[in-house]
Amino acid sequence: MYRTMFVGILLYSVVLGFFNDYTDILVTTSYSVTFFMAIVMQLLTFATFEVKNIVKRNFRQKDGKRATFGLVIGVWLVLFLSKFVFLAVIDFVFRDDVYISGFFGLMAIVVCLTIVQKVSEKIDDKLED
Repeated sequence: MYRTMFVGILLYSVVLGFFNDYTDILVTTSYSVTFFMAIVMQLLTFATFEVKNIVKRNFRQKDGKRATFGLVIGVWLVLFLSKFVFLAVIDFVFRDDVYISGFFGLMAIVVCLTIVQKVSEKIDDKLED
């Protein structure tokens, strides 16, 4: 868990830094704010995946098409609605120190982070062999 959180915070910090420097999607008042935002986003990401795992566990205990449908909808809802929670928490914690251009801006950040994370995991796996 320590490694996951540590690497996640560092990756968020890099991705957020690039978005802050090179786009209008994210604007922060300082690098310290960007780094603290990375910590908050990693904690929120961890919590989101924990809730997603709870939903998956509950629906996998059941059989049938309704359970499969519930699983898909439940996981999708958790992942979709979590972005609004992210925006609300960031707005509450950072107020005027952080500007994100809305839901689609946050989605762009999350998609880029996910790609960077997957590439990082692939490189780590290759180096481990």
